[in-house]
Amino acid sequence: MKFYRTLHPRPVVVIGSGEVEKGEINFMACAWITPLSEDPPLVGFSCSKENYTHRLVKRFHQFSVNVIEDCELIFKLGSTSGEEINKIEAFHLKVKKGKFLKVPLLEEALANLECLVVKEVDLGDHTFFVGEVKNWEAKNFEEYGFKEFWRVPLHKGGRAFCYPSKRLIFVQK
Repeated sequence: MKFYRTLHPRPVVVIGSGEVEKGEINFMACAWITPLSEDPPLVGFSCSKENYTHRLVKRFHQFSVNVIEDCELIFKLGSTSGEEINKIEAFHLKVKKGKFLKVPLLEEALANLECLVVKEVDLGDHTFFVGEVKNWEAKNFEEYGFKEFWRVPLHKGGRAFCYPSKRLIFVQK
């Protein structure tokens, strides 16, 4: 068993990379992502140096974070390489350009973040990319998340996913 599975389940998102206008774009699944700061707004994710996404983020210095519900699509995006297939065509993705950056966004996403890379940390076989959030949009969002119950997937490992329950638990002070 891999040590990091003790930290799962984790929210899983789709990272968009490349530049829409240049037609060089890719999407990959990512559970190794975290918010880092509110001021400035920073988010970071860890990416294998062997991934096509890694090369695109290094080249264009930007990425998007896309929150989607579809576990099947997340698995497909995470288990195929954008160097071997055109994921946009293969998986019938609807893509739009960011409003602030030229980064690709998934139209059907519950939320999109446009991030400009401000730091890269070399961590063995991975690079941790830190992005400043330049723009974000979310459908039906409020303080504790999405107003309606959205099924934001959690990744358990491999092909295993789960969803959080509807119930919020508020702890006493």
